Amino acid sequence: MNDAIMVELHFFGTSVLWGALLLVIYDALRILRRIITHNGFFVAFEDLIFWVISSLLIFHMMYRQNNGIIRGFATMAILLGMLFYHYTVSEIAVDAVSGLLNKIINLIGKLIALLFKPVRFFSRKIKRIFSWISNKIKKFIHFLLKTLKRVKKSGKIAVSENEKR
Repeated sequence: MNDAIMVELHFFGTSVLWGALLLVIYDALRILRRIITHNGFFVAFEDLIFWVISSLLIFHMMYRQNNGIIRGFATMAILLGMLFYHYTVSEIAVDAVSGLLNKIINLIGKLIALLFKPVRFFSRKIKRIFSWISNKIKKFIHFLLKTLKRVKKSGKIAVSENEKR
């Protein structure tokens, strides 16, 4: 086969693979979004950063493979690679990986909860002790205030009886 055709076929194949690779990376970003929830601003910001980096990588590939000439069939090959990956592997991979990661995260959460069970037990006991002590202090302060009010009233009565004499 002609060398020029082989070069073009190699460039076409590379473009298809780059399209699939871009969606693999985007699926990793989607999995991250399923694990860590993002608001709309951060999703848009991540998408912007992803596509800027993707365009730089694609331009670098075209520069190295085709002297920086952007050709229509290369763009179509990238889209073809994206479509092929999306309709064959993407949804299955994202669901499987995010499901597995969710299970791992749940397992780690249960392990951490199990490790903190003794801490929680002792903290509840300490909280009850401090609560009991604080109730006793409140009752004592309440008793002191009541006693001081009685003494104050009796002191006023004594003063007023002394003034009458």
